[in-house]
Amino acid sequence: MHSILSDITKKLSAHNCVLATVISSTGSTPRSSGAHMLICPQGEFYGTVGGGLIEAKVQETAAKFLAGNTGAASLHFYELDNTKAGALGMSCGGALTVLLERLIPEYHAEFAQLENDVRKGNASSREAYYVQSGDDWNRIDADELTNTLADAEYANAMQSISTAKGAAASGASPLLFNEQPLQYFSETYHPSATVIIAGAGHVAKPTAEVAHLAGFSVTVLDDRDDFANAERFPNAHVLVVDSLEDVLSEITVHKDCYIVIVTRGHEHDKTVLQQMLTTPAKYIGMIGSKSKRDGLYQRLREEGVTDEAIARCHCPIGLPLGGRTPEEIAVSIMAEIIQTKAQG
Repeated sequence: MHSILSDITKKLSAHNCVLATVISSTGSTPRSSGAHMLICPQGEFYGTVGGGLIEAKVQETAAKFLAGNTGAASLHFYELDNTKAGALGMSCGGALTVLLERLIPEYHAEFAQLENDVRKGNASSREAYYVQSGDDWNRIDADELTNTLADAEYANAMQSISTAKGAAASGASPLLFNEQPLQYFSETYHPSATVIIAGAGHVAKPTAEVAHLAGFSVTVLDDRDDFANAERFPNAHVLVVDSLEDVLSEITVHKDCYIVIVTRGHEHDKTVLQQMLTTPAKYIGMIGSKSKRDGLYQRLREEGVTDEAIARCHCPIGLPLGGRTPEEIAVSIMAEIIQTKAQG
């Protein structure tokens, strides 16, 4: 799950927050465009825009902005030259342009919808218009924006923004256009890398834990509620307790999904594998011996599944680390998934 959206929806229901978004970066900054940090009252924060001195400065600026009463957003430029970096024992200089947005509880429904869409595996976007007055940016909603279009200055700004949006690279994010008197911001949130585990047995549990530690969103599927439950999988973002005969009706499998098939039997493995081979998942692995694999693959061929499709399946699953316990097998599975993810 896109963690910043989860953090926002959790915190925004109770109080104002400031969302810091890296718009652009130059030099050797550790984070680049699209990195986020959520700054909450009492110094609480989530995410990172790179750590070190620049992040400390962003936090300081955001805390002051949060405590103030003017402006819905502001743009800031942070530079860390090599002299300052060296004095702090840091090896990287560089600069960041960061947008600070004041988020208020009234926006909670908007972010909850974004989170829900992304959780289902769909990319989802938001956009915001601001009217700049001096250093203050004031948010303007859709109705207000429509009312401004009778003014030629606003109409021209909207036309320029529309042209710039059309010229932007597909999927580029975030976008910030300055067309006075308007500032336009948009961002697309993409589904995070997700490990989908079919089967909630003894290998699934440590696999889910390692996947979570490695930063993956985790989905667990099983038809047994005494196995697939929050007590056994406290870090699973999605738990589906239903028949495995039609798992794709329950979840969205996108191109950054990693499938782990560890059900309690060959028939369930075959059922899930046959479905997953029709998806764009980046990785599909199935537990089992070579003899099991060969027999199952032959049955798939007899049902019309091509060798090209079957070749996508990693079986035996995991890197050959020599482990035998469920925990050791989980590490080998996640090692192979991380390797696949790193290879792009």
